[in-house]
Amino acid sequence: MRHGRRRSAARPRPDTVISEMKILLAEDNHILATILADHLASRGHEAVPVFAGRLASALCQQRDFDVIVIDLLMPDIYGINVLEELHARNRMPPAIVITGVPELLEEVSPRLAAIGVETVIRKPFLFAQIDEVLAGLA
Repeated sequence: MRHGRRRSAARPRPDTVISEMKILLAEDNHILATILADHLASRGHEAVPVFAGRLASALCQQRDFDVIVIDLLMPDIYGINVLEELHARNRMPPAIVITGVPELLEEVSPRLAAIGVETVIRKPFLFAQIDEVLAGLA
């Protein structure tokens, strides 16, 4: 048995940290949101998971985030509606939209473009895809 300092699972390895970002993660699937938030924290980011769109909107009114990762299909409000509301109030950070519903994506694509959303990632996805987008925003 080795003794000494234990490495925290949440502590990022120096070679994996892009730059610390405050990321709001709006995803109603609690398991996905929690695991993705842990992944982002392991990369040195502050990740705040929320499981409802209205809560995501309220948090963006109260705090500044560097990025929002948001699911299009939330139980209380569509992610596009949250983003449009934030955009209208000049409170929308750069957004990464995730979705498992291609039909909805086709329907809302013009609205996403109108508010400047450039990144949409379809489920299932690799966390490396999120990392790549975040690296481009850093």
